[in-house]
Amino acid sequence: MSTTATEPDESGLLFAYGERPAEMSDREVKPKTLSRAKKLLQDYYDAKLMLDSTFPIWYTKGWEANKGRHPFLRRGLAMKEAFSHLEPAIRKGELIVMSRNKYVRGASLVPWTANTAILRDDERKQHDAGHASNAALEEVTILSEGGGVVAHDTDELISISKRYGLPREEYDALLETCRYWNNASVEETSYMWGEMHPEYQKLVNFKNAVLMSSDMEYGNRHGRSVNSFALLFTVGFEGMKERCREYIEKESHDGQNVDKVAFWLGTIATIEGVQVWIRKYAKKAAELAEAEADAAQKKEFEDISERLYWIAEKPPRNFMDAVQLHWSAHLEVYNEMQGFGFSPGRLGAVLYPYWKKDMDEGKISREQTLEVLECMRVKYTELEIATSTATTGILSGNTFNNICLGGQNPDGSAGDNELEYLFLEAAINCPTVSPTLTVLYDGKLSEKFLMKAIECNKTGSGMPAWVSNRVGVEYCMKYFRDEGITLEDARSWSVGGCLEIQPGAIQEGKVGAGAYSASGINFINVPKILELVLFDGVDPRTGVRVFPAEHKTFSTYEELYEDFDYKFKEVTRVFEELYNFKTKSAFEIDQPMLYSAMTADCLEKGADIDHQGNRYNRCFTTWITGQVNVANSLASIKKNVFDEHAFSLDELRDALLNNFGYESALKTGKFSMLDQVKSVSNPDWERIQALCLRAPKFGNDDRYVDNIYVDVAQTFKDAAEAVTDVFGHKWVGSMLSTSTHGPLGQADIASADGRLAGVTLADGGQSPYPGTDTNGPYAVLNSATVIDHTNFKNTQLNMKMHPASIKGTQGSRKMLQMIKEFMDQGGYHIQFNVVDSRMLKDAQKKPQEYRDLLIRVAGFTQYWVEVAKPIQDELIARTEYEEM
Repeated sequence: MSTTATEPDESGLLFAYGERPAEMSDREVKPKTLSRAKKLLQDYYDAKLMLDSTFPIWYTKGWEANKGRHPFLRRGLAMKEAFSHLEPAIRKGELIVMSRNKYVRGASLVPWTANTAILRDDERKQHDAGHASNAALEEVTILSEGGGVVAHDTDELISISKRYGLPREEYDALLETCRYWNNASVEETSYMWGEMHPEYQKLVNFKNAVLMSSDMEYGNRHGRSVNSFALLFTVGFEGMKERCREYIEKESHDGQNVDKVAFWLGTIATIEGVQVWIRKYAKKAAELAEAEADAAQKKEFEDISERLYWIAEKPPRNFMDAVQLHWSAHLEVYNEMQGFGFSPGRLGAVLYPYWKKDMDEGKISREQTLEVLECMRVKYTELEIATSTATTGILSGNTFNNICLGGQNPDGSAGDNELEYLFLEAAINCPTVSPTLTVLYDGKLSEKFLMKAIECNKTGSGMPAWVSNRVGVEYCMKYFRDEGITLEDARSWSVGGCLEIQPGAIQEGKVGAGAYSASGINFINVPKILELVLFDGVDPRTGVRVFPAEHKTFSTYEELYEDFDYKFKEVTRVFEELYNFKTKSAFEIDQPMLYSAMTADCLEKGADIDHQGNRYNRCFTTWITGQVNVANSLASIKKNVFDEHAFSLDELRDALLNNFGYESALKTGKFSMLDQVKSVSNPDWERIQALCLRAPKFGNDDRYVDNIYVDVAQTFKDAAEAVTDVFGHKWVGSMLSTSTHGPLGQADIASADGRLAGVTLADGGQSPYPGTDTNGPYAVLNSATVIDHTNFKNTQLNMKMHPASIKGTQGSRKMLQMIKEFMDQGGYHIQFNVVDSRMLKDAQKKPQEYRDLLIRVAGFTQYWVEVAKPIQDELIARTEYEEM
């Protein structure tokens, strides 16, 4: 299927809105990366994605050596052993040092959380048999093989999860470490605990039908959270240890406080291990300085060494101390827990006092600041996590580190400052996948700051994303009311991971983090639920029976929607109830120690985040994927079957099962509605598909379908909040996709909106399906604001703008005005790809020429060559706005 720039094709799809320039357009704003960051970034491009076995092996030794101790103390002592054995790696030119391990792109397995990825095939099959595993999801998951990914075994490396390279000589030792955790890891025990629930087999069927993509059984238990630096920046690591000792002395006399004492002792042990790790880097920097002939480089190594020795014990004295300490703590969290999206939050607000003092005293310049911030961007981009094939398919290799800019200060004043302006400048100069930037849009923010953010968008990196500060504050006040949230804490909110709203916490007089996002993550495949409605409870692709046969005949649309509503709520209920059982298995295995101690109130309470140490604890979250496809499909069914009687449900089922006469995308390797391949010519199927495609579509300001979208959103909200979590709070709903719209779409047959089998679903939570938004960008915004965004932990709207449509100052102002109007209407989130689709098509054919091409996928940015083809195809097909 193809189209001109101004008219829909014969199917009614339109992949470009407005008049496209004859020549392919590049982005208006070009990077001006300083030489230091440019060299470090080239090292990243040249690096393989590697696994380091040091941390898991030594952690496991420490765990075994302390068998019988209290779980908190045992955990802390194992962490101490692991951190103490990490070896330093410092490169010339680095201003900020420390990495997860010895590799530029280094990850580590966390076998106490997930231990099966490295097991031999027969062992994995034995593990998956009868469990609610993601084996069926992995069968349809397609990964990228570009950009340093070790997709296949080589003479030197073994490929793990089709992505990570492990030196062959390390395999046996790491394999034995992972086997140690058989029947003991979260991945293993979660299903054992889940089996206690009488409906466990339902979850097995859900997974086998690829009705969802869930983390619990394969390794990411934590994430999408905001790291807090308030306490650490106030008293330093030694001060935190001293507070623990004070609490122990005060509370150890009460027998009810045994768990608290163990938590404090475990925290002290973890900090001691981290201090050893930091001092190793300090010693290494001193050794490099001693051997260095170049005077300037020698001075840099000496400064790094002195700085590291200082921050290993004490709070920061200046901007460079603060940047290094925040990075060391951020790395600690990624080594301590298996997860992603541990975000720095309001980092500009955290660092600003140190930077302002140095600027006022003439100790740092704007140019030096930019160099530091560019180097920081490279360090964040180097950060990797090791996960299963299924999780990699969800994440597209990103770790979702989100820095929030703007918003309001706790007193209600505008939150932007000159350092945050430089954060944007650094992202313009040095566009990288991480850290992503998000503007908390507020009417009090300065025009200068907002226009700088638009300039950053024009680089095409997809940064910053824009979210409504008002929606974020209102969500916090609504959803954390029962926990007594203050307005000051609500105003201090930020984004964890892609887009999850996290309440802030004023701690030690500083902005910090008051909660974490979720104990795990799950995306429900909403189009699959509609398939189960149409096919009497059976997944038509696999033949797996998910619901009992009822042989319902639907005489009205309302009857069909009632069944969809029931099945949606039932799937959500079963998942959430089972997750409650499964997540409890983890609470004595991999408690977050230092991360918890840094989060508001955990240290004072003597409890980690798994035992409600947070100030705010309503955090269990369910996500959904493909709800726009479902709204479109339901609109098609309502209009064509029940309103106009153009075809019957039986005729529709026949057309869907036969993919409207087309080859499956899984066979052709074409995952958008562009360039699909016809296999059989059948006039009935062709007529039905044409009517499905021409039915009302979300994103066109059409109340016929938008009202159905509201119904789907309300069903999801009711479903998510019907279950109570392990802390006694109601679950909450989130509406974004990351990359799940790829593999979950590959698991779906054709749908009543005209989409073909295996084709990628609509991205995000509110993004129109590619080619179906034909009435322009403002119609999309009107559709996207038909729901109350404060009812969800996030919503997500992605748009693709042609560079020419926002060119110049006038174009920037038009773009900013559109964002303002969306936020004024109650929208929560909007983000942009600024790119000519012809460039993406060329990059798909010649990836070697586009190693540094960035693209916004969902709530994150990724290098084009590291995005899997199903997502690439969907990105190319997204409607491109040539004019606004």
